[in-house]
Amino acid sequence: MKTRKSWLKSTAGTVMLALLLSACSSGNAVNEPAGNGQNSEGTAGEQQGSNFNVEGYPIVNEKATLKLAAFQSPSGKHMNDYLFFKEAEEKTNVHIDWELNPGGSAWQEKKNLLFASGELPEGFYGHGILNEATDVVKYGSQGVLIPLEELIELHAPNIKALFDARPDYRKALTAPDGHIYALPTINEVYAVSKPALFINKKWLDAVNMPLPETTDEFYQALKAFKEQDANGNGKADEIPLTFRAEDWNADLASFFGSFGRVDRRNHIVLEEGNVIYTAAQPEYKQAIEYFHTLFKDGIADPESFTQDSKVFSAKISQNDTVGAFIAWNYNSVGLPEDNDFVPLAPMKGPDGHQQWAGFMPGILFKGSFSLTSAAKQPEVAIRWIDYMYDPMVSMQAVHGVIGPNLEEQADGTYKVLPVPEGKTSDEFKEVPKTAMSVWAQTEDMQEKVVSENQQKLPKTELDALYEPYLVYNEFPKVYFTAEEDSEISRYMTDIGTYTDKMYASWMLNGGSDKDWDGYLKKLEDMGLSKLIAIYQQAYDRYQAGE
Repeated sequence: MKTRKSWLKSTAGTVMLALLLSACSSGNAVNEPAGNGQNSEGTAGEQQGSNFNVEGYPIVNEKATLKLAAFQSPSGKHMNDYLFFKEAEEKTNVHIDWELNPGGSAWQEKKNLLFASGELPEGFYGHGILNEATDVVKYGSQGVLIPLEELIELHAPNIKALFDARPDYRKALTAPDGHIYALPTINEVYAVSKPALFINKKWLDAVNMPLPETTDEFYQALKAFKEQDANGNGKADEIPLTFRAEDWNADLASFFGSFGRVDRRNHIVLEEGNVIYTAAQPEYKQAIEYFHTLFKDGIADPESFTQDSKVFSAKISQNDTVGAFIAWNYNSVGLPEDNDFVPLAPMKGPDGHQQWAGFMPGILFKGSFSLTSAAKQPEVAIRWIDYMYDPMVSMQAVHGVIGPNLEEQADGTYKVLPVPEGKTSDEFKEVPKTAMSVWAQTEDMQEKVVSENQQKLPKTELDALYEPYLVYNEFPKVYFTAEEDSEISRYMTDIGTYTDKMYASWMLNGGSDKDWDGYLKKLEDMGLSKLIAIYQQAYDRYQAGE
């Protein structure tokens, strides 16, 4: 199994070399955005009398305007008020007329209206702004989104360098009809362990127990927390274990690995080329039965299925009432640097299994930039988004603008300047939150960034703790045909709803052993075998490169 470190070293370096060679070949310094080599007709150099420049900057001699739908910053600040986009406009001579929208369900409704009405922007810009499962292939096949592969070949050297160095990116972004309709956000240094398990060391000391290493020892520790007044206040107010079932960075899915198979949010996994529905496997049932024991004995928090992030964080950070929890890290639940919790390696299960879910870094969202049939100058638009994939520009999109937010050091690194007292991060940083933008962060560029934020337990340390136990059985980000997507939606609506209902019921109330055979039959009646066959067909096609 490839570890995160070995995988990143072999891929990120290759990507970075290709990007730097691309920059040098177009006559740019390494810290300047790369140029371009051909125009839309495929001829080298600038067309006589054309406003469009096929290489170098500005992209156009006379200012061009590009209308893009994007996300509104939570602070309400306009995109063009950020220095990052002011500098982009100055460099490219392309003005963006932003059509800003709220995220979440409001965006889903607005997006559906845009596509239904035909009153389209020229493009969509933002971290996962289009749903890769339901939007990209559907509207690409209808001609609403335009193919990008030829534009990339002619006018996008940074994107092309990424694809040439990482053919798997090109493959993942290619729709079943052979076209690329959307570009991604990429993070090759993203955490691979995601959720982590923490336990209150002060409480363990109070009940005179060591750090648990097995599921049975974990149970015994939680039981002692409840029965021995671990917080010492004379009240039976301890919550031995809490989590958030609705948050994939704080749920139990990885913990299922102690029983032989880590779970995933939609229960679809890939093992040795075979698609498996985890929620129909005996290991899943065994895990459910273990966690039901925790609920039955009053040592797991029943609010774990309903609490929002604020309630969850308040329980952990504001009161001495929680013994163990699952979360991204200390910061994500508001714990101060000096706290009583320590991370735990995955528990060894009754049959010796010790696994945790691994998430391969790379493409985060495939639907982060697309051009529509309304695009007036697609060659200008593709050169503009290619600017965003320049390594130096992407670095600033993630960490802040060089100057006010990043300070260049003598050794070529960039120091992240702290947020001044009295200012919020959004008030200080001259770039919007990363979810508002489109970027490709590589390990080599990340190593150029130096932060003084010495948090007590960064995710890199948690990744190192979990790395020996990580299982990469996540189903890859393949595209489905429109027909496959329709079938998946039809089957998964019933299957997913039923599975989630039984998951919560069995955890809280028990009965999995009694209900199991009937549960499997009902899943099959709902079309589980057909659902798995669709996923398998899509994966086999993806592997064949069709």
